[in-house]
Amino acid sequence: MKDSNNVVSMQGVYKEQQREAKRTLSLPASVTAVRDKAQALLAEQAKLVFAKVDDSLFAMAEKAHGQEEQDGLFQALRLLRVERRKVVERFSVNLGSAFLVRESSTDEKDDPYSADNLSLVHNDDLEQLVAVDTMVANAKRDFSEPLTEISLRLNTLLSVRIYDKNNPIGPDAICDAFIEACRPLDLHIRARLTLLKKFEQLVMVNLGKLYEQCNDLFVDHGVLPSLKQQRRAARQQRPAPRTQGMQGGQQAPDSSYSNSGSAPVGGHGLVPLGAGVAPMPPQDLLTHLGALQSHLPESYEGEEIQLLNVGNLLQQRLMEVRQSASLAKMDSDIIKLVEMLFSFILEDRNLAEPIKSQLGRLQLPLLKVAIADKSFFSKGGHPARKLLNELADAATGWQAKDNYQSDPLFKKISEVVARVLAEFDQDINIFSTLLESFREFILRERKRAEKLERRIVDEADGKAKTQAARARVSAVMDALMAERDLPPVVSEWLEKVWSNMLFLTCIKEGTDSESWNRDVRTARDLVWSVHAPMPDSRKQLLGLLPALQERLKAGVEAVSLNTFDARRMFTGLKEVYRERFALAQRIAEERSRKARDEVRDEVNEERSNDAEVVQAEAAQIEVTEVQPAEPVVELPQMEELEQVVAKAEVAVESASEAEALSQSDSHWQQTFRLAQGSWFELKRGDEEQFRCRLAAVIKDIDQFIFVNRNGAKVAEFTRMELAHALRNAQLMPLDDGMLFERALQSVIGTVRKSRGEMS
Repeated sequence: MKDSNNVVSMQGVYKEQQREAKRTLSLPASVTAVRDKAQALLAEQAKLVFAKVDDSLFAMAEKAHGQEEQDGLFQALRLLRVERRKVVERFSVNLGSAFLVRESSTDEKDDPYSADNLSLVHNDDLEQLVAVDTMVANAKRDFSEPLTEISLRLNTLLSVRIYDKNNPIGPDAICDAFIEACRPLDLHIRARLTLLKKFEQLVMVNLGKLYEQCNDLFVDHGVLPSLKQQRRAARQQRPAPRTQGMQGGQQAPDSSYSNSGSAPVGGHGLVPLGAGVAPMPPQDLLTHLGALQSHLPESYEGEEIQLLNVGNLLQQRLMEVRQSASLAKMDSDIIKLVEMLFSFILEDRNLAEPIKSQLGRLQLPLLKVAIADKSFFSKGGHPARKLLNELADAATGWQAKDNYQSDPLFKKISEVVARVLAEFDQDINIFSTLLESFREFILRERKRAEKLERRIVDEADGKAKTQAARARVSAVMDALMAERDLPPVVSEWLEKVWSNMLFLTCIKEGTDSESWNRDVRTARDLVWSVHAPMPDSRKQLLGLLPALQERLKAGVEAVSLNTFDARRMFTGLKEVYRERFALAQRIAEERSRKARDEVRDEVNEERSNDAEVVQAEAAQIEVTEVQPAEPVVELPQMEELEQVVAKAEVAVESASEAEALSQSDSHWQQTFRLAQGSWFELKRGDEEQFRCRLAAVIKDIDQFIFVNRNGAKVAEFTRMELAHALRNAQLMPLDDGMLFERALQSVIGTVRKSRGEMS
C-alpha cells in the first residue's frame, strides 16, 4: 500500500510538470516575445545590481561599528560575488515561471509577503517587508498607465484574468522573482536590505522602459494597437481628480471608489478583507482618519495615557456615517505597525509621563503620514519622524514638577502637537515648518543653559587645574627640600618665588612643556648651588651662577615680587655664595698647609731620601687637594623629578573614599565609556530621583560633573564613586538614541522573537 502511494505521488508530479510544459508551449507568440524581452532586459539590470552592491557593501563593512557586523557584511560580500551568476539565473527562471499565470486566491496565505498579522511574519524580516511593499507600491503608482495597458492586452490573450497582483511583469511578480532568487543566500540583514535598495534603484524605478518596449511588442503583434489612443481620449474626457499636497508634489490616490455600498449582515462598519466588501481606497481611509483626528481631546492632562485602538475607532466612524468597508492588507499592516511604535513610545522610561501623553496624541497624524507616504518607515530623514525625534530628544532631561503646565518646554511641545492635530491634513510641509520653529526655541533654551553649565564646568576645571598644579609643585619641592639643611634665604627663594613660578608654568603650559622642565631644573640648580661639595665644585659653580641669576630674575618678574624683597633676597643669596667660596678657599689652604706639614715631618725623619722622594711627595700634595672636604649630598636627577610629578598626578586621580573595585569590573570599565552629554536617571533615597546629564569629566581631580537640563550642577562623583553608583543602580543611563528609530528597532525585535517562538 505504501509503495502504491509513492507511485501515485510521483505520477502526479510528472503529470503536473507535463501540464506546465504544455502551457508554456501553448503561450501565444506575442506573450512569448514579451516574456523573452522581459527576461533579457531584467537579467541585464540584475547584473548591474550586483556590480553596484559590491561597492556599497565594501564601504559599509569598512565603516561598521562592531566586529560582528563587519564580519557579516564581508561574508555577504564574498557570498554575493560567488553566487551572483546563479541568482541572476534563478531570477530569470522565476520571471519566466510568472507567465504560467494561475487565478490568485483571495486567501492571504497565498501571499508569501503578507504581513496582516505582524507577529506571524515569517521567512522575511520586517525591514525587508517594508522595503518590498514600498518599492512595489511606488512602481505601481509611477507606471500605472503602461501596466494597465499590459494587463488589458494579456487579458485578451490568456484564459486567466490578469490584474496587478498576478501580472507576470508587474512590480509584484518582478519583486517576488528577485526575492525568491535571493532566498537561498544567508545574508546579514543590512546586506539584504542594501541589495533590495540597489534593486529598487536600478530595476524597479526604471521599469518604464521595459513596459514601453513590452507594449510596443504587443502592438507589433497586433494586440489592441489602438489602446493607447483610446485611453488618452478617455482621460481627456474624465474630470481631473481632486488632489491635496503630498511630499514632492505627489498626488493623492484616486478616491473615486465609494465604500457606501451594501453592508454586511449585522449593519455598517469595518469588515474582514475578502468578506465581499472591497477595501477602502487610501484617500477614503485618510478622510476617515482625518475626521477621527479632529475629534481627539485637546489634552490628556490628568488622564491615564492610552494607546488608540484605530480599528475600533474606524469601526465607530463607519457606523456613524452608515458605511461598510474593509482594510487593504498594506493599510492594515501600517495601522498595526504604528500602534506597536506608539506602544513603545508610551512605555519609554526616557520620557516623563506628561511628555508621553502629548507625543501619544500624534498617533493618528503619523498614521496618516505612513498611509499616504509609503517611504515613511524607510526614509530616516522624513520630516514627521524628525519632528517626533526632536520633541523627544529635547524632553529627555525634562521632569514634571509642580505647575509643570507652565514650564516653557512643556508648553512649546503641547503647542507643536496641537498645531499638528489642527493643521495637518495631507501636506507634510507642516512638520518641516514646526520642526524649524521648535529647533529655534530649543536653541534659545540651550544657549541659556550652556552659559550656566559653562560657568560650572570652568569653575570645576579651574579648581582641578589649581589642585593638580599645587600637588605637582609640592611634589617637586618636597623632593628637593626634604631632609636637606638649606640656608634660610634659599628656602625663601624656593617657597616664595619658585613655587609660584612652577605653579604658573604648570597652569599655563602643563608639565610636558619645555618651560616646566626649565623651571624645575632651575629649582634643582638652586638647591645644588648651596650643597655642591667644595672646593671640588668651585669651577662648576662659577660657571652656573650667571645663568642661574638670570633665571631667578625672570622668576621675580613673573611672580611680581616686590623690589625690596627681591633686592634683599638677591643680597642674601650673594652672601651665601660668598661664604661658599670663602669656605672653598679655607679648605684649599688647610689642605695645602696640612700637606706641607706632613712633608716637612717626613723630611725630618728621612733626610736620607733623595730628591725623587721629595718630588713624589709634592705630587701627593696635588692628589690630596682634589679629595672632598664636605660630605656629598645626593640630589634627585631630572628623570626622578619627572617620576615624582607623575606619581602626584596618579595620587590626585585616585583620591576617593569609595571601596576599590577590580579593574575588570564591568561597572568600573563602563565609567571609561560614558560619553559627555549622556543622560542618566539619578536616585537619592527611596523617593527622590531626577534626570541629569554628564557635563564634564575633570581628570585632574577625578571628578564627573552632572547637570540638569537648565545647566545647574546636581551631582558630582569620583570615578570609583561613579562605578559604585552604576553598580547599585543609583545612576542608570538613559537611551539617547532617536525615539522613532528605537521604537522601530523594538518592534522589529518583538516580531523576530515572536517568529522564533512559533518556528
